[in-house]
Amino acid sequence: MRYLPVLFLAATLLGCQPEQAAAPAPAAAPAPAPAPDMHTSRNALDWAGTYEGVLACADCAGVHTRLTLAQDGSFELFTRRLASGATPVMAQGRFEWEPGGNIIVLAGEGEPQRFAVGEGRLLRLDPGQTQPAWGRTDAVLPLAGADWRTGEPGLGQVLEDHRWTLVNAVDAGNQRLEALFPDPERAFVFGFAGNRLHAQGGCNGLRGAFGIDENGMLAVTGAMSTMMACPPPLMAADAALGALLAEPLATVLVPGPQPTLALLAGTGEALLLSGELTPTARFGAPTRLFLEVAPQTVACEGSARADGRCLQVRELVFDEQGLPVGEPAEWQPFAAEIQGYAHEAGIRNVLRVDRFGDGALYVLDLVVQSEVVPE
Repeated sequence: MRYLPVLFLAATLLGCQPEQAAAPAPAAAPAPAPAPDMHTSRNALDWAGTYEGVLACADCAGVHTRLTLAQDGSFELFTRRLASGATPVMAQGRFEWEPGGNIIVLAGEGEPQRFAVGEGRLLRLDPGQTQPAWGRTDAVLPLAGADWRTGEPGLGQVLEDHRWTLVNAVDAGNQRLEALFPDPERAFVFGFAGNRLHAQGGCNGLRGAFGIDENGMLAVTGAMSTMMACPPPLMAADAALGALLAEPLATVLVPGPQPTLALLAGTGEALLLSGELTPTARFGAPTRLFLEVAPQTVACEGSARADGRCLQVRELVFDEQGLPVGEPAEWQPFAAEIQGYAHEAGIRNVLRVDRFGDGALYVLDLVVQSEVVPE
């Protein structure tokens, strides 16, 4: 029994030892840093190619600009101020990418030119600008189609293939010619067919013959117009346009999906027109139809109208003397839109319509008959 006190003392000493702290949990590994975005314009876009358009100009109607970028870092830059007698300028050199990989800098004399590179377009940046403002259409150069120069048609054919809308006009001091824009809802539209010019947008339509010489000078001869009386601003617009077209005008064509035509007067005025392909140029020659339109629309599916309803039409046939032939076709819903035609409820119309493609587009040519039908 001699050992009991010793064992008791050992147990007591062990029980008095301080408790050991629990081992700390291992620290969580730090979250990995987000990977840098490697999808820059430089490595994610097919940016090499030719870009062409009209850029803003402080003292002229615009600058016709064509910039070609090559994969080897070289560039070719063509510019021409849209002013009578302006001399085109050609520059070549090399460009560098800014660190972010989204902006290029053209090296050359004077202040470097910087362009943001986007999908199928470039945006010229102002000095010190860091964030692209793609909404500035007067600073954007669209990418030209890869084959747009192949078999490029002559100027006369381009003029005929497009409907040209006047979008800007300035005087010799680069001040807007407000007289040519009397109504924001209507603009002058030019059409060229063969050697004939037609312009409409003020009060009276203007028609005349035109020719373009080997130097690209456009001359309009034998101009005539209708003699309707209209509000003074519209009459003044006609007079202002007629005065400009009475003198030879230098032509500058800026190619593209929506080409720009500049008409430059020797006295400093400049007209800028935007082109849109005519239906015939897009789809080929049309098929002529005569459609009778019922007074009331009908419920239908797939309507192009804002109210979701359809015209009710049937096809008619006329002979060369304009007399009806055979029986009309059955009435049927017509879901497509007829450009140039606005239906009024309660009125029956017979329309002469041009159908382009396989019904891709219908365009009103003439209202042959019109009749109010009582309900």
